[in-house]
Amino acid sequence: NDRYFPILCLGTYSATLMSIGAFTGMMTIITGVFTIGSILTALLIFERHAVLWGSIPCLLVFYSISLFNLFDILPYAALFPPYSMVPQSSQNLMIIMNLISTTFIGIVIIRVFYAFLDRWKEREQRQRLLMSLDPLTQLLNRRGLSDQYEQTRLLAEKEQFHICIALLDIDYFKKVNDLYGHEAGDHVLQALAQLLKSQLATTQIIGRLGGEEFILILLDQNIQSAKQVAERCRALIESQVITLENGQTINITA
Repeated sequence: NDRYFPILCLGTYSATLMSIGAFTGMMTIITGVFTIGSILTALLIFERHAVLWGSIPCLLVFYSISLFNLFDILPYAALFPPYSMVPQSSQNLMIIMNLISTTFIGIVIIRVFYAFLDRWKEREQRQRLLMSLDPLTQLLNRRGLSDQYEQTRLLAEKEQFHICIALLDIDYFKKVNDLYGHEAGDHVLQALAQLLKSQLATTQIIGRLGGEEFILILLDQNIQSAKQVAERCRALIESQVITLENGQTINITA
């Protein structure tokens, strides 16, 4: 399924790449590039838990071949016999020292990359949130509403509950702008947005469709209860007295 398939792919891919180290040498640059490069690339594409579990076969191959080299079960860098970077007597010490240093350096690189990735994802989430919010009312905008509706629809199909959508339109809002100015109109929209947010449950979704139109997405509601929620919001708007910045008061209906 979707949870285990990436782990299987990553494990097979990374272990196969690491097997090259048995022929080229576990401590060569090419093996290090394959090891760190495949893990860092996977972190950009897959979920972190998939990378963690998928890296286990890679590390098992890495340490197993290193141990085989130490105990002369496999020759080191079989593709290039004899391996002559260091004297034969010092080769085991070199493997041990490189194994320790490679492990330490790999952990540091991955930790630094983790921190970078977290910052990048956090910034991306902030940007996505800003793109989905109406700057005036801080409610969901048309794009945000569309995304939330699609997620809610899929959840409703899976868990078998109803969704109701209600449209709230402010009556004669153009007259507010004409009589009191656009700044007053913006103030009214902000006040109404806060009022509606305070009256709806956290599981309900509210957004500004555009102009003076607000959308309510009501979860797990039948038609009758959705009508009651919409009517309660409409009556609340009608009973609200909004004080403008110049001290004037205004009543709104919807």
